[in-house]
Amino acid sequence: IGYFRIIRFIPMLKILIPILIDIADVQIKKRLSLMYSITKGYVKSQEDAKLLVKQISSCESMYQKLYQILETNKRDAIKELGLIEHECRDVVIALKTKQAIRNVISKALKNLTFLCSRGIIDKYEGIEMNKVLLTKIKALNNFPMAIPPPTPDKYLHNIIWLENKDVLIEFFKERAKLTYFDYGDVICKEGEMSQGIYLIISGMAILHCSPPTFGIESSLRPAAETKTMFTEYCTSGDIIGELSCLLKCEIEYTAICETILEACFISLEDLYEGFDVFWPSLEYKIWLKLALSTAYQYFESSLIDEDLKFQKCVLFNHAYVETLSSYNEMTIDNMTMKFVIIVYGSVIDTKTEEPYLAPCIIPKTCEQVQGTSDLTKLLIIQASEPSKNNNATNVMGKGLPFNI
Repeated sequence: IGYFRIIRFIPMLKILIPILIDIADVQIKKRLSLMYSITKGYVKSQEDAKLLVKQISSCESMYQKLYQILETNKRDAIKELGLIEHECRDVVIALKTKQAIRNVISKALKNLTFLCSRGIIDKYEGIEMNKVLLTKIKALNNFPMAIPPPTPDKYLHNIIWLENKDVLIEFFKERAKLTYFDYGDVICKEGEMSQGIYLIISGMAILHCSPPTFGIESSLRPAAETKTMFTEYCTSGDIIGELSCLLKCEIEYTAICETILEACFISLEDLYEGFDVFWPSLEYKIWLKLALSTAYQYFESSLIDEDLKFQKCVLFNHAYVETLSSYNEMTIDNMTMKFVIIVYGSVIDTKTEEPYLAPCIIPKTCEQVQGTSDLTKLLIIQASEPSKNNNATNVMGKGLPFNI
């Protein structure tokens, strides 16, 4: 009799098991989303702590010790983020999309408050628009916990210097190849000549490298330069090999797969074919992207009030890249140039012959510089936006001669 009763429950179990699996799946995704958000916040806290320690520390040895602790904590957290992104891509994509939507709505609310305070928007209309935006924020609570990742060909849209332009994406889509690596595979080795760039689609790689040279000859580098090896993690959406491809030089790091990795490979020949077809804007935009990245990495505290988004720099020329060859000179106008940052190479002050090596912010006392490396790249951040009367001429006055 007991067996017959158990058999009668089997059809119910068939109904209950899928429901229980779905409930467990939802709870796991919630925990993963929470874990990812907390870890991301932890990484940001370590970056902020490094800036604060630098400002308040009076003992250099103590600062270096604290810096190493914070950098190690940050690196370990980034590794965990990479593993979550690799194992649960759909959850991370949904979370990033939700955060992006929330940021857009929050910015809209801030702009709405400003416009209402100036009387540009009627008070009643402002209240109604505020209700609509708050409703949108509440609706995010019902946002999907997971979004399927895009297909590999869609990842080319994530390359910032392609600017989501169909003509560029189609050009490289025809030439790009999908490559696959197992755990422990070496993607590229330090000292090898670059073969092309790798856009990581899924997985994580770890980069081991000596201190970057920034194109500075060994005779010009400080004698006490640290020989500490650097470690960095690359995950979905990151690109490996941009700088070495631009310079056609040896790679300065070794990239090893921490997980199974899928990447989109664009060969050096195809990249330079693109430079020829879309000359000179494509190569310039890659330099601009690298220059902005270097500036933020080394001088974030100085640039905290600057809006240096890549698209804005391309469209409105708030920041642009200048090139100097050896012995070439450039005049620095402190009235129009808020910051002049050497992101690659080296220069000297033509008046005092004081050397400045990348990465470095050139002081305001310097009026003219001369290149001392074969190639020097300077990021110029303008002091203010061009006036309305001069927009038509100033937007194209520096950097890019035309847009694609």
